[in-house]
Amino acid sequence: MVITLISIAVLFVSAVSYFRGEEVSEANARLSLYTRSVNETLQRFQHLPYVLARDALVVSVAGQDKRPDILNIRLRQYADEASLEAIYLMDGQGLVLSASNFAQKQSFIGKNYGFRPYFLSSSEGNRGEFFGVGATTGRPGYFVSETVTSYDGDFLGVIAIKLDMSELQAAWEAAAERVFVSNADGVVVLSSNKDWLYKLLKPLNEQQLDEIKKGRQFGDQNLELLDWQQDTQNEATFQNDRFIYVSNPSDRLGWTVHYLLDEKRIYERATLTTAIFGVAIICLVLFSTFLRSRRIGTALQISQNDREQLRVANAELEMAQTELEKTSKLAALGQLSASVTHELGQPISALRNYLTAAEISGDIANEQTRLKLFRVTERMENITKQLRFFIRSNDDGFQQVDLRKVASVAIELLEHKVDAAKVMLTTQLGDAPALVMGNQLRLEQVIVNLVSNSIGAIEDEEGGQIDISIEASGKYVILKVKDNGVGFGDRSLEILTEPFHTTKASGEGMGLGLSIASEIIREHNGKITAETPAEGGSCFSIFLPAINP
Repeated sequence: MVITLISIAVLFVSAVSYFRGEEVSEANARLSLYTRSVNETLQRFQHLPYVLARDALVVSVAGQDKRPDILNIRLRQYADEASLEAIYLMDGQGLVLSASNFAQKQSFIGKNYGFRPYFLSSSEGNRGEFFGVGATTGRPGYFVSETVTSYDGDFLGVIAIKLDMSELQAAWEAAAERVFVSNADGVVVLSSNKDWLYKLLKPLNEQQLDEIKKGRQFGDQNLELLDWQQDTQNEATFQNDRFIYVSNPSDRLGWTVHYLLDEKRIYERATLTTAIFGVAIICLVLFSTFLRSRRIGTALQISQNDREQLRVANAELEMAQTELEKTSKLAALGQLSASVTHELGQPISALRNYLTAAEISGDIANEQTRLKLFRVTERMENITKQLRFFIRSNDDGFQQVDLRKVASVAIELLEHKVDAAKVMLTTQLGDAPALVMGNQLRLEQVIVNLVSNSIGAIEDEEGGQIDISIEASGKYVILKVKDNGVGFGDRSLEILTEPFHTTKASGEGMGLGLSIASEIIREHNGKITAETPAEGGSCFSIFLPAINP
């Protein structure tokens, strides 16, 4: 297998090298086409300024011998026929005397282009060539100019043509290839992507910037560096992607045509070739190991089945262990409850009888002492009542009960505690019966315990409020007890329902209320949830199976 992988790797490297050469050749072929199109575009009208400079009417207007009206019309006809953006005649200082666009809003007539490099070149007797953004129209173009002289050879002015390059630009954009042209300064003047126009391939020096500014070559364009780098002769990084790169000089203006071809094609073709060859090898290897793989697969499947059975058994064991721990706790609690209830029941009853007798006989003179003793006795009786829950039988009969009635009775039992705690209690029990199967007294105990907990959570707060609601939702009847108290903090429902878990001060509660409520709801085949609302506080929800009336 190692030898197979090495062979495939060597094949892949060889394929990459081969296809790279193929891609470079293809890129050079495409570059030749783009270079030819640039050269043909620039070369097409090189003769025209030379011919126009020797036209008798042009010479006469340049020498101020005739008015330019007739020449304007003639130049417009020439421009329309040749598909040129403009043809115009300038005097010796660069002032436009006649132009093909004389009737247009952005006419050149009256404008002075003596600052343009092409005018300066022709004013010295040479042909001028220039690419730049139009000073009047704001549109880029290629300018060619010729010197206009009198029949005696005296300098009279300059005639120039402007070729609109937008057609070539649009054709390149439509081709969806990566090609661009830079001038001698490294400024992108043509591109298949208009976002690259007037970007720099390299930083400009002060002299270059000064010449561009004097000739107003690129108007107010912000010449920024293009995100590219030529790595090798045929490789470049362009906007963080790798490309095959080739370039060719143009015949005019010192321009260079650049062409980029996505390098991904090399790896795609190499990968495909390697895959075809690799698949053939791998198929042979796989065939030879097929039987062995089947045996290994069978053994692995058996192992997985055994592991899954072990996982299920462990999960069941953990559940059983958890249930056993809980049952053990409840059993221990039941034994403790029976012992404590038995040992304390009679002494507490005797204590209450003694206190009653003392009260009747007037042996207790201090009223505060009497009240404190009665409260302590009542507290001890309440504790033993809670403990009796864990030793009583769970075989009390269930019958059809209306949860609304259960809630109403529980609320009546708690009225004195609600009033004493100065808590606002609101109810929304609904109009329709909320029927469930259960033991009314034990369900009342649940509601009493939950509401008592809520009272304890808000009794020290101003504006305390408890909301009790009942609603039917599908196969459940849902009772909610919501308060705006201190909430649960980071404690889960499992912790809250642990016996003897309490947040109250010592002597104020045993922490059995939620444990009792949870056990009762479990006996009724229901469930209890606890959540902290967005506005704070706590909300207990009891879900009991509904009975359709």
